[in-house]
Amino acid sequence: MLLVERFRGVILSLAVAAAYVVAGKLGLSLAVVHPSATAVWAPTGIALAAFLRLGYGVWPAIFIAAFLVNVTTEGSIATSIGIALGNTLEGAVGCYLVTRFARGSPTFSRPLDVFAFIGLAALAATTVSASVGVTTLALAGYASWADYGAIWATWWLGDAAGALIFAPPILLWSAGFSLRGTRARWVEVLILVLVTGGVAGIVFSSWLPAPVQRLEFLVIPPIVWIAFRFGPREAATTALAMSTIALWATVRGVGPFAAEAPRVVLLSLQAYMSVITLMALALAAAAADRRRAEQGRLEEAQDRVRMHEALEESEELHRAIAELTSDFAVIVRLEPEGGAVLESATDGFRRLTGYMAEELDGPFDWRRLLDLDTLTDGAKMGERLLKGERVSLELRIVGKDGARRWLRCHAEPFHHSTNDRVDRILVSAEDVTDRRMADESLRRHQEVIRELSTPVLRIRDRLLILPVIGQIDAQRAQRLTAELLSSIRINRARVVVIDMTGVATMTSQVAQQILKTIEACRLLGATIIVTGLSHG
Repeated sequence: MLLVERFRGVILSLAVAAAYVVAGKLGLSLAVVHPSATAVWAPTGIALAAFLRLGYGVWPAIFIAAFLVNVTTEGSIATSIGIALGNTLEGAVGCYLVTRFARGSPTFSRPLDVFAFIGLAALAATTVSASVGVTTLALAGYASWADYGAIWATWWLGDAAGALIFAPPILLWSAGFSLRGTRARWVEVLILVLVTGGVAGIVFSSWLPAPVQRLEFLVIPPIVWIAFRFGPREAATTALAMSTIALWATVRGVGPFAAEAPRVVLLSLQAYMSVITLMALALAAAAADRRRAEQGRLEEAQDRVRMHEALEESEELHRAIAELTSDFAVIVRLEPEGGAVLESATDGFRRLTGYMAEELDGPFDWRRLLDLDTLTDGAKMGERLLKGERVSLELRIVGKDGARRWLRCHAEPFHHSTNDRVDRILVSAEDVTDRRMADESLRRHQEVIRELSTPVLRIRDRLLILPVIGQIDAQRAQRLTAELLSSIRINRARVVVIDMTGVATMTSQVAQQILKTIEACRLLGATIIVTGLSHG
């Protein structure tokens, strides 16, 4: 058995080394700034994934492969050893940082996983290889110290992009997968492949006339579709496929990046591919996180339903239901003279508020529990309850220790047996603080995506287009205004097209902001054309 494991380890190490050499030679064939520094360096992602999946024992394969790539490209044996050492340390450091500070081998199932991987492995660890490699070349006389900064930046960006673009799909596919799925799911996959391939073919080809070739943002809708309908693995794979197509087209001299100067074309392309990959991973992680939360709430609700069925014959039916479907429940008795007394409370009340029921004996002032921001909502809730209405709303409370939490409250009034006066109120509450925080986090991620989805595009000389996609509020409208005015000044634009096709609705406040934007653009000497508006 031990012999089999060793043989398997040798085979995997040879496969890693072979993949590293092939990817490295392809990457260095695109070098512009220096023969040993390229903006396309997939071996970083291969090495990082190998360290995370196979452990530190894979280092000899990485070192030998890196040495072979460099010794057959440029420099001496000594410089090749130095560069290979830097490349190996880069993968090992990235593995250590991710294992130590980011929950081990990343699954990219949470937004935090994505940003931790990017910060630790793609941005921090890659400085090791760039610093060791460029310093080695400069000391040996194969690179000028005057060009140190340019070579280092190219080297680092290539390694960072390689870690971001290539490592996630390798890690996710090597974690195991299943090809099972419904017929509808496979039909969706087929449609998705066709749409993605078609979009990539349109964007990164010479089919379109030159004035309308800058359509890089068209790759965003398929990636968003994949991220929300499938998961991180499929999103990372799609981003890798898009990057490969874009690189292939650019090398052939076609596509939106081909017209740039040779020194910056690959850097611009790699930066674009990195942003697309980051967006895909972040969106997929946020969607996966949301699905897990919804599944957890569904399972919890099913458990509570089963418990409710067991308790529905109980003498304390209303109390049992309240405890069953909430984190705590209280019964408040309303006195004829207008006061309120906390008649009973479940254990969850103490856990969430910090108050013992005994501390609130006597007249009960519910306002001491409410945060000032929700005090008005609490007062309106009380007025509706006194009218005999059932009320459900979210309130923020302040606990005994000063901690603030959001509660989803359901309140039901009960009338006195001899008159129509409300004399008791049953309140059940569910702690939704984590959900509110998750919703806010998702809102921020969506805001980032909207910003990425709204570039000011320079179509041709002095002609700009601003495609606006998604929901737009006053704050976002102000940011778009500032960006558009800045672009008009920089490009000396004479014609600006604002395409509102992707905006379903807007408020009157936003509409006024758009009008102010148009007037400001006209003051700068630009003619404004607004498209995509409709009455509704």
